[in-house]
Parts: sequence; structure tokens; C-alpha cells
Amino acid sequence: MAWYQDILGFVADPFPAVAPFSFCILRRDGVELMLRRSRQPVPRVPMAHDWDVYLRLEGEALTTLLDHARRRTPLVRGPELMPYGQVEFELEDPEGHRICIAEVLTDSTGFPRAVD
Repeated sequence: MAWYQDILGFVADPFPAVAPFSFCILRRDGVELMLRRSRQPVPRVPMAHDWDVYLRLEGEALTTLLDHARRRTPLVRGPELMPYGQVEFELEDPEGHRICIAEVLTDSTGFPRAVD
């Protein structure tokens, strides 16, 4: 929960109100993301574009979020311009869930094109 607050700027509403938490609702810019504490580690076999959560942004928010996130955690992939017109980058949360963040930007110059 703290990772999503610090890295992605969400405001958390945990349940129960004190730790240990079992569930939380994360809110930002009209979006709600609900997370449940996992009981088992996430098995991960590294693959390209192997995301668990895909967040599509609007309003030219990607560049600001990208700059904020990359100062706080390593990027797993990207940023890169995809063949379907979105700029994407991926992060991994502390439990191993991969989050892909994407947006169609008005100006995507300066972002490398994805390699197929």
C-alpha cells in the first residue's frame, strides 16, 4: 500500500484501519484500485509485456507520473512508444506484481519505439 502511495501517488483507505491490513482501496484522479494482501508470493517467469495490472491514463499525465516514479523505483520496461500508439512503461511492486502504465500522448517524440 505504501509503495502505491509513494511511487504512483495514490491515497490509501486500508481495512482494517490499523495494521496488519488485509485490503485497501487506492484512489487517484477519479480512479479506484483495490488491492488484497496476497498470501503467496507471485510466481514470475520473466517475459516481455507480462503485466498484472494495466493502467491507462488520460490528460497528458503519463510524463509527470513517469518522472515521479523513475526517481523512486527502477523501471522494468520502457518507456517506449508501442505500435498501437500508446507510450508504456512498467514497474514492479514489492510483492512482484507488474504494473503497466500507458497513455496516448499528443506528442510522443523523444520516446523510443518498441522493438517487436
